[in-house]
Amino acid sequence: MKLLFDFGGVLVDLDKQRCIDSFARLGFDIRPFLGTYRQAGPFSLLERGEISVPEFCNELRRLGCQAETDAEIVRAWEDYLTEVPTERLDMLLKIKQHYSVNCLSNTNEIHWHQAEADFFQYKGHGVGDFFDHVFLSCRLGLEKPAPELYAKVVEGLGVPAHEVLFFDDSEVNCEAARACGLQALLAPADSKWFHYFDENGKLHLP
Repeated sequence: MKLLFDFGGVLVDLDKQRCIDSFARLGFDIRPFLGTYRQAGPFSLLERGEISVPEFCNELRRLGCQAETDAEIVRAWEDYLTEVPTERLDMLLKIKQHYSVNCLSNTNEIHWHQAEADFFQYKGHGVGDFFDHVFLSCRLGLEKPAPELYAKVVEGLGVPAHEVLFFDDSEVNCEAARACGLQALLAPADSKWFHYFDENGKLHLP
């Protein structure tokens, strides 16, 4: 069994309002582009890897963002992510003693660079110590819940689809994964997905 975890909302905590406020200080209303499980407009293009970070920043300025530098826009977008609590990092390390642990995320190069630099540097570990494979929408050119994305992930993991157990905080994404043959469990925020595991990191399904 190979385990596959979503990133945003499952592992990393999000603060939508902080991000909205940060962009408001740059004279830009991000709310029309900020979805619950996927983004819109240039934010979606960034998450599919269809535009670069400089192109993304230029597009926001064209849409009215008053930031003078790309760095200001990057910092405002980074404010969407807050932290991966240490209890989740410790749990992932325990789980990895028993299973192949992997990540699948609708995300972008800005947020993933932030994750590598800030969230998975823990007790001498780096992101590669937590995950065997990382599948990012911005590098695969596809976003959940596209069936083609799950097919690419299964191919990358090298096992039959039914041997992959996916944890995501969106039931839509879970249903799409099941339709592609994967097993999937809804993983609520605030570490509530811990109840799928015992204290040693072994699966303990109801």
